[in-house]
Amino acid sequence: MTTLQAPAALNPTAVINTVEAVILDVGHGNSAVLRDGNRCVVVDAKSDKLLYSTLVDAGIHRIEHLVLSHADTDHIQGALRLVTNRRFQIGTVWANSDSSKDTRKWDELLAILTDQVDSGQLLVRIGISNADGSQLSLDRVGIRILHPTLRDIGHGPGARGKFRPEITTNGMSVVLQVSLDGHPALFLPGDLDASGLEDLLQRGDDLNSHTLVYPHHGGHSGAAQEEQFAKLLCDAITPEVVIFSLGRGKYSNPLREVVDEIRTNFPSVRMACTQLSTNCHASLPPQASKGHLANWPAAGRSAGTSCAGTFRITVEGGSISIEPPMDRHHEWIRSHVSQPMCIRTINLPAPRVP
Repeated sequence: MTTLQAPAALNPTAVINTVEAVILDVGHGNSAVLRDGNRCVVVDAKSDKLLYSTLVDAGIHRIEHLVLSHADTDHIQGALRLVTNRRFQIGTVWANSDSSKDTRKWDELLAILTDQVDSGQLLVRIGISNADGSQLSLDRVGIRILHPTLRDIGHGPGARGKFRPEITTNGMSVVLQVSLDGHPALFLPGDLDASGLEDLLQRGDDLNSHTLVYPHHGGHSGAAQEEQFAKLLCDAITPEVVIFSLGRGKYSNPLREVVDEIRTNFPSVRMACTQLSTNCHASLPPQASKGHLANWPAAGRSAGTSCAGTFRITVEGGSISIEPPMDRHHEWIRSHVSQPMCIRTINLPAPRVP
C-alpha cells in the first residue's frame, strides 16, 4: 500500500493545533482515530498497518486510550501488534470481558495484554460503561461513553436469567459520542444491537451528532425489522452524514432496506460507504477514477475497491466539515456507479457480469 502524507505532518504548528476524527477505510471492520494535536484516542483496530501509517504520517507517537468496542475480530485484530509496537506509547487499553466470544484472536489479545501489564508496560481496564462518563476525553476532543450500562457489565453477555435480560456480545458494544471543539461531530456505536439501542433510547440521552458510523457495517442488527432499527437510530442521532464501514465482497452490505429507509425518510442525510458495495456495482471502476478520495491511508486505495474511502472530520469556521466532500463523492458515484443505493440518480447502464 502506498502511504500518502497527510498535510498536517508537514507543519509542526499544524500538528499541535489539529483537532480531527479520522474514520479509516479498513475493509470489513471499524477503526477511528480521534486526535487533539499530537495526542489521540483510537477506537477499534481492524488493521495495525493502516493505523501505523495514519499515526506516523500525522506525527503521533502517543495513544492516550485504545478502546476496543467489543470482542469481534473485525474490531480487535490490529490491536494484537499495535500494543507491542515500540514506536507508540499507549496509555490505557479499554475493553469489556466476553466469555461468549471465545475466538483465538480474543484469547491471543488477552494473553498479550496480560504480558504487557505484568511487565509494567501498559494499563488495561476490563470493564467500560456509561458510568465512566467522559474519562476518555482529551482537551478539545470530548468523548462520552453512552453504553453499555454498569448493570450490563455486571451481568455480562448471556441468556436471559431470573434477574437479567438476554445480553448479546453486540449488546455489550461500547457506544461513544464524540465532540470536536465543543461541536457534536461523531457517533460511534460499534455493533450496537436492537436491544442495546432500545435501552439507550429509554435513558433519554442527547445523541445528536453530525456523522454516524452505522453499526454492523449496514448489515443485520438483530432487529425484527431493519428498517425500524434504522429509523429509530437516525431519529435519535439526526445525522447529516451516515458512513457504512465495509469491505467490498465480504458481505452483501449495506442492506438495501437500511439504505432505502434512510434515503426515503431522511432525505437530507448524505450516505457513503468506505468501499464500493457489490449491491451498487458488480465490477470495479477504473483505477484512475479515484481522484475524489481524501489524502489518507485506505485499505481500498491500492486494491481499487474504495468508494468514499477514509473520512476526516474537522471543525472549520465554527461548523463541522467532512473530507472527502460529499458533493464530490456523489459526483463520482454518478459517473462511475451503475446502481447506487445512496442516491436516486442513475446515469450508467448496469454492467455486464463476466
